[in-house]
Amino acid sequence: MLRVISYLCLLLVLSSCTVGKYIDDDIRLYGGASVELREPDYFINAGSVRADLLDISQPKKNRGFPLWIHYAFGNPERERGFGNFIKRQFGQEPVFYSDDEVERSKLGMRKFLYDQGYFNATVEYDSIHRDQRVHVRYVAGTTGRYRMRDVHFPRDSSAMARVVENLRQHTELRSDAYYSLERLVKERSRIGTEARNQGFYHFTDEDIFYFVDTNAVNRTDSLYADIWLRIRAPREGENYKQYRIGHSYIYPNYDLSLNSVEGLFDSTVYGDLRIFQNTQILKPKTLDESITQNYNDIYSEERQIATTNHLLDLDIYKFVNLNYRIREVGDTNYLDRYIYLTPGQVQTISAELEATTRANTLGMSIKGSYAHKNLFHGAERLDLSLSTGFENGGRIQVGDDTLRNNLVELTARVDLSIPRFVVPFVRIDQGSTFHIPRTKIGILANFQRRRSLFTSRNYKFTFGYDWEETREKRHQIDLFSFNIFNISQKSEPFQRLLDENTRLERSLSNLLILGSTYIYTYTNQELDKRKDYFFFLGQLEAAGNTSYLASRMFKGTSPEPYRMFGRQFSQFTKFDFDVRYHWVGRNSSLVTRFVPGIGIPYLNSTSLPYIKQYYLGGASSMRAFPIRSLLGSYTPDVENNVATISFEQTGEVKLEGNIEYRFDILSALYLKGAFFLDVGNTWLLDPQKLEADRAKVFNTNSFASELAFGAGAGVRVDIQYVVLRLDFGVPLKKPFLEVGERWTFGRMGNRGWFKDNLTLNIALGYPF
Repeated sequence: MLRVISYLCLLLVLSSCTVGKYIDDDIRLYGGASVELREPDYFINAGSVRADLLDISQPKKNRGFPLWIHYAFGNPERERGFGNFIKRQFGQEPVFYSDDEVERSKLGMRKFLYDQGYFNATVEYDSIHRDQRVHVRYVAGTTGRYRMRDVHFPRDSSAMARVVENLRQHTELRSDAYYSLERLVKERSRIGTEARNQGFYHFTDEDIFYFVDTNAVNRTDSLYADIWLRIRAPREGENYKQYRIGHSYIYPNYDLSLNSVEGLFDSTVYGDLRIFQNTQILKPKTLDESITQNYNDIYSEERQIATTNHLLDLDIYKFVNLNYRIREVGDTNYLDRYIYLTPGQVQTISAELEATTRANTLGMSIKGSYAHKNLFHGAERLDLSLSTGFENGGRIQVGDDTLRNNLVELTARVDLSIPRFVVPFVRIDQGSTFHIPRTKIGILANFQRRRSLFTSRNYKFTFGYDWEETREKRHQIDLFSFNIFNISQKSEPFQRLLDENTRLERSLSNLLILGSTYIYTYTNQELDKRKDYFFFLGQLEAAGNTSYLASRMFKGTSPEPYRMFGRQFSQFTKFDFDVRYHWVGRNSSLVTRFVPGIGIPYLNSTSLPYIKQYYLGGASSMRAFPIRSLLGSYTPDVENNVATISFEQTGEVKLEGNIEYRFDILSALYLKGAFFLDVGNTWLLDPQKLEADRAKVFNTNSFASELAFGAGAGVRVDIQYVVLRLDFGVPLKKPFLEVGERWTFGRMGNRGWFKDNLTLNIALGYPF
C-alpha cells in the first residue's frame, strides 16, 4: 500500500512539471496568488482578512494533475473516443496569466476593504515569473478600520419617515460598531421588508440610501464615521402609498399556453374569492384556507409570500403565479390579486431498487410506491408503499454463541397527509404559518425474520401534525401513537440469553406502547450559500401515562403491572437532543455534533422497550467500535473481536460527541476526505430495579472515565444526490478494559494491533 501511495505522489509531482512541453514559449500559465498585509496590526482579524482577499483574487490557478490530463489525453481532431472522454470528465482547461484579470482582482480587493470600513486602504501587486508560470503577490495596507459614531434617521412628517422611525429601536446599526457595508445592506433590507409588510407595495430597498461622513471627530486610538440614512424622494407624479388587499381572482386549472383567460371559465364565489374553473380540481374551502389575507386587509409582502408557499405546499401545482393590479376607490388604494395555478401530475407509481447499509451490514431492497396527491379534492395526499429486502450481516454474539446476523424484512406503509390542522370542533387559522401545516395519519406493519435469533412483528399507528413556523423552525408532533411489538420463533441460544438476562427479557417482551412525541427543529442553514450554520433538534417522547392513570382509576392499585389488550403497556419518558455546528470553508468544513439522550422507565415499567433503547457503534456513531459494543465499563464474557456484536449492550442513557474535518481531495472525481474523532458511551439507570451490575450503570462520579474515544479517516464519493462513504476507525480508549489499560496509545505499535482493531464502515450518506 505504501508503495502504491508513493507512486501516486510521484505521478502528481511529475504531471505538474511536464505540462510545459504542451505550451508555447510566449504563453504563461497562471501560477496562483499570495496576499500580504502591510502593518497587519491595523487590520481586525488579519488572518481572516488575508483569506478573504485571497478568495477574491482571480483567476483560480490550475491543479497539476487535471491540467496534465487535459493535455495528455484526447485527440483535438476527434470529438469522441475514450481519451476525449477522460479529458472532458477529469481534465481542466489551462488558466493563463492575464493583466486584466489581475487588475480586476486588485480593484475587487480594494472594494472589499472599503466595504469593511478600511476607507483609506491601498492594494498593490507585482508578478513573479518562474519557468512558464506567473505568480502574483498582492500587498494591502491601511491606517485602520472605521467605526460608526452616530446613526441619523430621517425626521420629517411623511408616512415613510414615520415607518422608519418606528423601526429604529430594532436597528442593526449600533454606535461604536465597526462599519460594514453588509450591515448597512441588512438594515436597508429590514426596513424595506417591514415597509412592504405595512402596505407600501411600491417601496423597494433601493429607495433607502446612506451618506457616510468620515470627517467625524476621531480619537487618537479609533477612526469614526457618521451614518445618515435617507429615503429617496418620490419621483414626479408618484408617492409612497399604502395599499390594501382588493378582490381575489383564482384560476385553479390555468394552462400556461393560454394567451388569455377571459370568458374561458365558469366562476364561483367563495367568501372573498372569485374562482374561475370549468372542472373542479380543488375544493374552494382548501383554496380559501391556503390564501392568506382578506379583502381590505393592509397588504403584507410576507403574508403574500406565505400564500405562494401554501399553494405550492399543496403539492398538486407545478407553477403558482401571483399578479397584482392597482385599483383606486376614493382615497383608498387596492391591490386586486390574480392567482394563476398550473396543475401537475396528481398520481404517481414508482419502483426503487436500493442498496442499504445498517449496523455495518450490506443489503438490497426493492420498494414499490403509489401516491395520490389530491385524494378527496382537498390536496389530501395518500401514500402506499410495500418493500422487501435482505441483509447479509456479520456475526452477532448471543450469550456464548456467535451466530450469523442475516435478515429478511417486509414492510408495508399507508400514510395520509391532510393540508390543514384537523382538530375536532376547533378551527385553527393556518395563515400565520410560513408553510402550510399538515395533519398526518400513518399505519405501518413490519415483519423481520432473523433466522438465528427470532422473528419480530411491529405494528404502529400514528396521528399528528407537521408544520414549519418559519424558514428556520419546524414542529412535528405525534399526538397519538399506538405501537405493538412482539417476537416469536426464538432460537435456543437466544432463549437461553433471555432466561439469563431478565432486563433484556422484559425489554423484548410483547410490547404495547401508547404515547406521544414532540420534535422541534431549528437550523439557520441557507442551501444556496456556503456559510456557517447551526442545527438543533430536540425530541420529547412520553408513553403510558394516560393509560396508567386510567388503569388506576378503573382497576385500583395492583402489585402486578397493568395490562391493556392482554399486554403490559410500557411507561417511560425520553429526552433526545442533536446539536451541530458547521464551519464552512472554501474547500473544507469542520462539523461538530453533541447527541445526549436519556430514557426513564417508571411505574408500570422497569426498563425501556428494547426498540427505544440506545446503542452506539457502527457506521454513524462511534465508528471505531462495532455496533452495540459499548455499555459503561461492562466487559462481555467473550473475546474482544471487532467482527463480533453483542446483542445485549444497549442502554437508557447516551452521551456522544463528534468532530469531523471534511475536505476535497479530487473535485473532478467527486472524491472527498475526512478526519474524525468520536467520544461517547451508553449506560443503564438504576442497578437495583433493573438487576444490572454496576459496570453498566450511569454514575455521575465515574461516567467521564468510562467515555470511549475513537478516531479515524475516511473517503467519500459525493455525486450530488448519492454519497458513498468509507470510514476507517481505531479505538483510542476502550472503557471495557481495566482502569490503567483503557488508553491504547502504548499498544498501537504492537505487531498485529491495527489488524485486530481497525474497523471499516461502509455506508451511504454522511454520518451527520
